[in-house]
Amino acid sequence: MFAFLRGIVARKPAGAIELDVNGVGYAVNVPDGVHRRLIIDSETTLLTYCHIREDTFQIFGFLREEEKALFVTLLSISGIGPKVALTVLSGMSVQQFGRAVLDSDVTAFTRISGIGKKGAQRIILEMKAKLGQDAELSAILGETQDTVTESDDVIAALCSLGCTINEAKRAATAARKQLGNDATDEALVKAALRSMAKV
Repeated sequence: MFAFLRGIVARKPAGAIELDVNGVGYAVNVPDGVHRRLIIDSETTLLTYCHIREDTFQIFGFLREEEKALFVTLLSISGIGPKVALTVLSGMSVQQFGRAVLDSDVTAFTRISGIGKKGAQRIILEMKAKLGQDAELSAILGETQDTVTESDDVIAALCSLGCTINEAKRAATAARKQLGNDATDEALVKAALRSMAKV
């Protein structure tokens, strides 16, 4: 179906983004991290996965290829549907997921709503088997991303809007000096974009 959708963020209901694509509004389910990073009235591109059943058609969206790849891989694990897969991606980053699997950290998964001990053990066992068979998946779950981008939603949001990592770091620092560390991520992103526009 859709490989990606590019449009304007019109609304941000809980757990989803309403994306205006040339006048057509798409409801796209997204992980919490993606939801936080996107700004209303800004243009963005979401990598999409369509989940189709007889009685349902849902679109799931991601900012990074590795997020989408992990989501699709989770769906291949027995007992994991799109709702639980999205909850996992909301509860931990791709790199945190990879470390939890490699360390057999059952507790890291049971902290996520909807996953019990048996479910956590199944995820770890099946993911380890897949890692042994798929070099690309192993690379995705490795330390391939800038850890600052992963841990800083303001920098991540700026990168998703087309800034380089260095531009995003400078603009985020300037915005925090201007507004203070207690400002919301959305306010910081807007201030950062304004400061970049003046350069």
